[in-house]
Amino acid sequence: MVKKHEKKADIKFYRVIKSMSFQRLLAVIFTWLVLSAVVASEAAPKKYKLAEGDISQYDINAPRDIENTLMTRQNAEAKAAELPPVIIDIANANSDMYNGAYEYFDGLEVLFSNMMSEMAQAQTSGPSTGRRGSEVSQEPITYSDKLKELDPNGRYSVLHRLDEEQLQELFTTEGLNLIKNLKSQFIKETLPVLTGMNLMTSNIEQEKASHLMTIMEKLDNELIRPIAQDVLNKVIKPNSRIDEEASADQKNAFIESYLKENPVIIYQDERIISKDDVVTKDKFEVLKELNYIDSEGKPDILLYIAVFLLIFILLLAVLFYLHQFHPKLYYDRNSVFLMCVAVLLATLFAWAFRRLIPDLSYLIIPVFIAPVLVAIFLGVEPAITVNLLLTFSYAIMVEGNLQFMLMSLAGGTFAAFFTVNATQRRKISITGVLLGVLNALVIVLTGIISKKGPDSLINDGGLAFLNGLLSIILAIGILPFLESTFNVITPLKLLELADPNHPLLKRLLMEAPGTYHHSLMVGNLAEVATREIGGNALLARVGAYFHDVGKLKRPHFFKENQMSDNPHDKLTPNLSTLVITSHTKDGEELALKYRLPKIIRDIILQHHGTTLVAYFYHKATQTEKAEDLKEEKFRYEGPLPHTREAAVVMLADSVEAAVRAMPEKTQGKIEGLIRKIIKDKLDDGQLDRCDLTLKDLSTIADSFLQVLSGVFHERPEYPELEKKNTLSELDNDIYNNPAKDLKNKRGKGQDEVKSIQPAEGPQTAQGDS
Repeated sequence: MVKKHEKKADIKFYRVIKSMSFQRLLAVIFTWLVLSAVVASEAAPKKYKLAEGDISQYDINAPRDIENTLMTRQNAEAKAAELPPVIIDIANANSDMYNGAYEYFDGLEVLFSNMMSEMAQAQTSGPSTGRRGSEVSQEPITYSDKLKELDPNGRYSVLHRLDEEQLQELFTTEGLNLIKNLKSQFIKETLPVLTGMNLMTSNIEQEKASHLMTIMEKLDNELIRPIAQDVLNKVIKPNSRIDEEASADQKNAFIESYLKENPVIIYQDERIISKDDVVTKDKFEVLKELNYIDSEGKPDILLYIAVFLLIFILLLAVLFYLHQFHPKLYYDRNSVFLMCVAVLLATLFAWAFRRLIPDLSYLIIPVFIAPVLVAIFLGVEPAITVNLLLTFSYAIMVEGNLQFMLMSLAGGTFAAFFTVNATQRRKISITGVLLGVLNALVIVLTGIISKKGPDSLINDGGLAFLNGLLSIILAIGILPFLESTFNVITPLKLLELADPNHPLLKRLLMEAPGTYHHSLMVGNLAEVATREIGGNALLARVGAYFHDVGKLKRPHFFKENQMSDNPHDKLTPNLSTLVITSHTKDGEELALKYRLPKIIRDIILQHHGTTLVAYFYHKATQTEKAEDLKEEKFRYEGPLPHTREAAVVMLADSVEAAVRAMPEKTQGKIEGLIRKIIKDKLDDGQLDRCDLTLKDLSTIADSFLQVLSGVFHERPEYPELEKKNTLSELDNDIYNNPAKDLKNKRGKGQDEVKSIQPAEGPQTAQGDS
């Protein structure tokens, strides 16, 4: 039981593998993986084994505009360090200095008054005593320490030598000025070093020195210096301080603004670091941001994921387009395989050129190989779709280079239109020159817009021109291999098959000449009609040339090749039908032997569909019982025509044979016969599998009539000449009787022609006689 289930599972798995849908899916997935891997590997930046402090062995340029963030921050912090700190007032400091100044001067005034009293007493009562000294010692201590250090005699000596006016000015004018100035000045206290700022020292000493200098300049008495210095020391105190928190906030706000407004930018193609330069910290950070630093060879996983997903989206869009607008291509395995191979080949060359000339690869990548091949094999629209896929995929590889994208879009589109119906390799070669000129023009114009110099324009334009030529050369070289590998045809291949020197056609001419000439005529009919309905006219012609090659196996069993006896006279209707209908299978075998493309083999098999061999069926009805007669035995095996070209060949084959057998070929009768044959095929269901419309069938009938009217046109009837003994007698008779009435002879000639008309042989399915 288990083995039976395993066997069923194996059969199911084998069917899945063999199914066309699975194979198409496998081809698409493989193409996606290879394309994505190549693009991602080339899009990933080159890795350098560098560390901070190393000596660079490379010249490294910026692939894009990038900010040197570390250098920008260093500049911002240096500028922020130059900012003045935020200063705030110390509460009550100014009022304390103001009150202290008044107290000091009040004390000096008391001291001066006392000294003046002592000086007056000394003049009346003699030298002062120690009691005065003790009294003075009980006075307020708000006056000058310098004076307090002296004994009363010393103070007396100092004050005695001072000018009274100068002392008064010191007490009044300068004292008041000092008090006023203290209120309006910021006197900072000493603070420790702040982070990122210079040391902010106190300016108290500066203020003291400034006021002392002013006083001394105005009073000009050195004896006043100790008093003035002392008053300044006692009165002047800090009235402001640095707000650390506000200063830090100011610094941070400045840095943030500076980072935004003054970034240090390394522009695209600008040198990041030169060979033999030291890798500084800021440059190392830039290289790390560009992912240029080799971290033990680890791949950039995020980059690979992004590339794979982007190309998956592009490929999905292509598949949706084909499914919606070209379902035949979408569901055809060979077509999908061919598109995948074209993409892979173009990708292989793109990878190779990226390796050889990485700096200029965007100009020389032969992206046009794929659209040219797809256009030749499958048509313009699939080719343009493939070109779009490769353009945007390779744009990732070349870092979104605008010149590459414009050149690829324009060149690939024009290449598809130029080569789609090329019937000569010479025409494709000329397309290469035109494509090169177009590429060069796009590159030069975009270079002018980006302000490139003349030398750059010439070099880039020359490479773009070579790109066009190279793409076409490679496409022409690859073309025959794809034709044989995928068993598909191109106009070039069809022209080769249409050559009369083709071995199979030469055999047909020598061994079955009637069939050969019949095939040529069918080819003419099919080509004209197919062109009128918009089909592949060259394919129809070539298919018609080979449609009856199966008759080479038994050529004398077909009427057009018979010179005397008819072998069917000795055969039963069943056997004759078998011989006649087997020529389609025999033709397929010969086509395989001579390696004809599958589409030609299909025309050979389908050009009779399941048509009834009417002559032998009718003959059988005369000799066999009706109940024993089966119509299916007198029909071709098919299949029905699947393409417009195969259907047109079927109709042309039947029409040519029937018209050729007509006894009286007038235009009206030929047209009636053509339309009758087409209607019979339609009613018999022979056209059910192809996409011909009724309008197409009417167009086909008109085309057949046009060709056949030219072949079977009316000719003047010649009179039968009386038998003469010699040619001289004949010449003399005609020369001597120019006015002789020939009407009677013309009538006589017609009767004699009718009397020797060959009897009609068996007509087999309107086309095999």
